[in-house]
Amino acid sequence: MRKLTPAIVAAAAVVVSIGSLTAGAVTSKPLVAVQVDEFSVFPGTQGAPRGKVRFVVTNIGKIEHEFLITRTSKPAGNLLGGDHGPNRADESGAVGEIGGIPSGQAKTLTLTLKPGHYALLCNLPGHYKTGQFADFYVR
Repeated sequence: MRKLTPAIVAAAAVVVSIGSLTAGAVTSKPLVAVQVDEFSVFPGTQGAPRGKVRFVVTNIGKIEHEFLITRTSKPAGNLLGGDHGPNRADESGAVGEIGGIPSGQAKTLTLTLKPGHYALLCNLPGHYKTGQFADFYVR
């Protein structure tokens, strides 16, 4: 199992609630720090409560990656096939995506998620097959 880097630990030890003021009320949404590289998608936590979730995805690899979230009943490692060819994951059930994250850069995606199982992955050609996926649960 891969170890947490200091950047992930600092960004989200488990799930960090970010408070923001909206019309005088305090609201919060979980923050999920995710690192991607040539061989993995590594979230700082494996789940979050339902509702708005903010993913901060940092590419620590040497080449460009993407970040795709799909709702599925299958384990994240069992999604090969579909419309994108036999070497990529089936994207049916996709709920959000960040395309083109350059090496050393971070991008943010905020989604409203229902309870269930999700796969976090990079589906650029060949990337999914190298292990760029992770299971994620919303409760």
